[in-house]
Amino acid sequence: MDHRSNDSERDSVDEGDWGRLHVTRACCGAGVCRNFAPELLGEVSPAHWERMDGDVQRRAPAVLEGTYDEEAFTGVLRQPRSLADLEAARSAVAACPVHALRLKTSSGRVRPGALGAPFRTWPRRIEDDVWALGHPSADNISATTYFIERPGGGVLVDLPKPSEAVFRFLEEHGGVRWIFLTHRDHTEHHAEFAARFPGCRRILGAADVTLRGGAYRASTGDVEIQLPDRPEPMTLEGAPLADGELAGAELAVLSQPGHTAGSMCLLYRGRFLFTGDHLAYSRRLGHITAFRLQCWDDWERQIRSVRRMAALAEAGHLRFTWLLPGHNKWHRLGGDGSAATTAAELQRAVAWMERQAPGHVPMLRFVTWVQSRTRPGSRLARVVRALGGEGPGSESWVLPRAVRPYLPDHRPEKDVAALVRVSLAATAALGGVAAVGWLAARAAKAVVARRA
Repeated sequence: MDHRSNDSERDSVDEGDWGRLHVTRACCGAGVCRNFAPELLGEVSPAHWERMDGDVQRRAPAVLEGTYDEEAFTGVLRQPRSLADLEAARSAVAACPVHALRLKTSSGRVRPGALGAPFRTWPRRIEDDVWALGHPSADNISATTYFIERPGGGVLVDLPKPSEAVFRFLEEHGGVRWIFLTHRDHTEHHAEFAARFPGCRRILGAADVTLRGGAYRASTGDVEIQLPDRPEPMTLEGAPLADGELAGAELAVLSQPGHTAGSMCLLYRGRFLFTGDHLAYSRRLGHITAFRLQCWDDWERQIRSVRRMAALAEAGHLRFTWLLPGHNKWHRLGGDGSAATTAAELQRAVAWMERQAPGHVPMLRFVTWVQSRTRPGSRLARVVRALGGEGPGSESWVLPRAVRPYLPDHRPEKDVAALVRVSLAATAALGGVAAVGWLAARAAKAVVARRA
């Protein structure tokens, strides 16, 4: 008897009983779901990405075929097999800002409603006095947020969804003295948290301050501390720190423009680096990476920022063990946590970044691309598909040419066809405008002639 086939059949039954995950084409690469269910979800790795990745020595487990749409950035490593898996899957589904992750559950295992809220087991301690809060806010693109518990009031790094559960946790763990906003994309709710914790001071890079809010950005003109971009490390108040003081600093800010003009990282006790959307860890690549597709300011400027960080580590001034981003995977680095180990990790990141295309992605074009995927029935999505063609890769033409290969569903031939259609549509529109202008001029001439 083949015991392996029996085990396989039993695993399949168990997985189905505990629910099934699937990632739809609405997935836009936010990656936050993977932190909530790291055993279940992983990065998709299309074949054409190999040319951009270069020599990659370590690979994450492959995602399962049929568990994600062709356009998705995330797939399923394995389906839930236990109650703990099911709870993780529910948290991951709730964390997705564009509702791209679907979970089909079976009533045979757990009675509907018996599990409670998806984030009832959060916040969770990462290590020592550093917590991952859970409870992500879709208004902040569901960024992972953190809390450093300290006597006299802690540091809130970026902002979760406001709720009594979150407020109560923060109050029970000493309250909030500082709100560190890594960059402009994670600033929603800052006024609500500041009102709940009067006397706390909010910190944001000056270049990311927004005086007038909008649909995708909070007004932050009243933020108490607006830090400049300077090469040397800073205190939370903005006072410069000598490079040699960095290793012993309790809290230090590193200006790291590139993703946005005001992006900053926070270093805590030389062990925890909070990076916002500046750097993250890729299990697929096996090293620290950055988000080329979501670079709003300038990719080459971002490379220079990481080089500056690597130089601090090479000089023995910078070290960290934990990389804690807003999006994609948080990670405990291997090695001894020394400056030399940190330098090696950052050098690998720089080497990978230098192989990628320069430039940036205008926010308006990225939002158009996202909306065309997440609202397929909208007029915008229909126009985008009419120009790009149906099927995978139909929206990629909206994005700058340099970043289209970073999409899982990139189809170069569709880009060419879309460009032809866009050119014809623009020509027709200009011709229509010219015709209307000509007719209007003729009509005006006729009216003048009649009056004469």
